[in-house]
Amino acid sequence: MRRMKKIATLALSAALATGTGAFGAFAAATAQGIDLSSYYSTFGPMSGAQEGSTTAETSETAVSASAESLDSMHVYQNALGTYTAANGAIVIGPSASIDTSALTDTQNAALDGLFQNSVIIGNSIGNGFALYTKKHSEDPVLKNFQSLTANGYYIEGAFEEISSSSRHPFYRGQQRFVWDSVQLMGAKHVFLSFGTTEVQYPSVVEDYKKLINQILAVNPGVDITVISATYIYPGKYYGTMTSPNVKTFNTTMEQVCITNGWNFINVADRLSDANGDLDPVYSSDEYIHQNDLAYDIWTAALKEYGLKKLGMA
Repeated sequence: MRRMKKIATLALSAALATGTGAFGAFAAATAQGIDLSSYYSTFGPMSGAQEGSTTAETSETAVSASAESLDSMHVYQNALGTYTAANGAIVIGPSASIDTSALTDTQNAALDGLFQNSVIIGNSIGNGFALYTKKHSEDPVLKNFQSLTANGYYIEGAFEEISSSSRHPFYRGQQRFVWDSVQLMGAKHVFLSFGTTEVQYPSVVEDYKKLINQILAVNPGVDITVISATYIYPGKYYGTMTSPNVKTFNTTMEQVCITNGWNFINVADRLSDANGDLDPVYSSDEYIHQNDLAYDIWTAALKEYGLKKLGMA
């Protein structure tokens, strides 16, 4: 039974990574970005969307089919767990596959070397992680992180003109576009943390891809890793900002990352309760922000990613 499961998993991994088979065809289509016209009820209507009974009926049918397909993909992704795609992209799955609590000196030294010149880019959730790293300057991974985070910063706002009212992260005493700051600091490993609040925007996936590609255009050769958006505290949904929509976003972004050779770390499901919301034990404000227990989980996932990338796991 175990051998059959392993063979099935390897076959599924190959389909996912190479785009072969029925699942591969679906995955390849999804990787091109969400068809926003069919996500009317999920992420909100597209700008200029037509209203009417026929459109609504079509949208409801499309949403149902798309949601069912994405749920299936989420199950497949979780079954794959942690793996390396054919193009080298690393995916860290929903549950820990390595015990990182007692690493050897050799492993810690290797992680220290790998994570040098790392930066976290994100909003207030990413900013929470940045503050957490300052309290753990002895950690071989965390001590290497610089941060380009700001409360209220968001994917779509990354392209807004810099002004006294904009929320671009500061670097060297002034607001800058993050791609310019990455270049100035000489970062080699870029970790991005967005999505929880942005699921309210229909163009979130395309905007995320645009942001990453802009970072790469200014900083060719940097390593890109997307940290999954995290879920929302039970009962604290706001409009289309819901945990199910965050799950849909993560499912899509994981496939986008695989297709583009970017890495993806699933911390969302490691922090979720039985209903798919942010587990209250990891919440700092009974909303979307997280405490040190949550960032302990982030750190373990980052170390797992590092060991996988180093070929030590």
